[in-house]
Amino acid sequence: MSALDEIKIGGLGSSRKRVEDNRFIRGKGNYVDDIVLPGMLHMEILRSPLAHARIKSIDTSKAWDIPGVRLVLTGEMMAARNLAWMPTLSYDTQAVLATDKVRFQGQEVACVIADDPYIAKDGCEAIVVEYEPLPPIVNPMQAMA
Repeated sequence: MSALDEIKIGGLGSSRKRVEDNRFIRGKGNYVDDIVLPGMLHMEILRSPLAHARIKSIDTSKAWDIPGVRLVLTGEMMAARNLAWMPTLSYDTQAVLATDKVRFQGQEVACVIADDPYIAKDGCEAIVVEYEPLPPIVNPMQAMA
């Protein structure tokens, strides 16, 4: 037996009894989606299906017509209020919502804030975005240019 075998370090190499399992197994666990606060609103984000495209137009009129939709935002609306850019962890800035073109698949294009998450999702589905597809940039040197 070595000296290391004789040293007992608390918790290392031994099973830990999980105390949280019981409530989740019984369906009594709380998740973030279970939290309901007075006056709480829900947001859904519309994302680009294309990797690289110019945004020709965004029609939000049908989203505004849905009862329960409180706000529909686009990049142009954010830019008009000087809120179009946010800082990132790499000390540069990134667009909150795309304005003139999308640069990656899944980039945020618009968002809907509504009374419940289902209305917010319906609002996003009602937004019509017209894209002009551009060739994807797959070369890092082109991306930096």
